[in-house]
Amino acid sequence: KFVVSVDTGLSHLTAALDRPNITVYGPTDPGLIGGYGKNQMVCRAPGNELSQLTANAVKRFIEENAAMI
Repeated sequence: KFVVSVDTGLSHLTAALDRPNITVYGPTDPGLIGGYGKNQMVCRAPGNELSQLTANAVKRFIEENAAMI
């Protein structure tokens, strides 16, 4: 089980609770404000344009990285 969040307080809460989390980012730099910890993964939008990131792309990211979550 894991959380899929955007770059808001929810991603920081899951990091603080050491819960697996996939954070979806558009133009925001996860290196500056991203969650911390071994269970945190970053799903970036193509070209940093969040409008270009589809639900299917997020689903594919989850499937490809499920073993690491």
